[in-house]
Amino acid sequence: MKAVFEMELIGDDRIEYERAKRQGRITRPVSLHREIDWLRGQRRLIWPWVARITGIDERYGLAREFVRCHKDYSRANSTGSRGIYAYYILGDGIYEVNQRESWKRTRRYFIRVVEDKITEISREEVLEWLNTSSASAS
Repeated sequence: MKAVFEMELIGDDRIEYERAKRQGRITRPVSLHREIDWLRGQRRLIWPWVARITGIDERYGLAREFVRCHKDYSRANSTGSRGIYAYYILGDGIYEVNQRESWKRTRRYFIRVVEDKITEISREEVLEWLNTSSASAS
């Protein structure tokens, strides 16, 4: 059984704009006023994501597989800065979430998915799970 995890993509308009600039699809600002307002506000671009924890990685600490989301624009405002929701379909396992909670605050945390139940867990529980699963695999 799968679980569905939902999060609001605050500032998704800016994330998509920056992605298009990097890919060369945009060569100049869409709106100079919005660009100036963004730079004045010194807002940091925060990319939300959900990743399945697959093991230990020497470089990053935890090995991850990033999960693709399905976006829902039905509640979006006119600019796409609020009201866009991402839905992640998750199988059983442990996941790390990087979520923007407001314009100025983000939160990284871990969740465990068992059947269709999602539970928040601590980093210590993740490491304990990795140690027991690697010990049972040997």
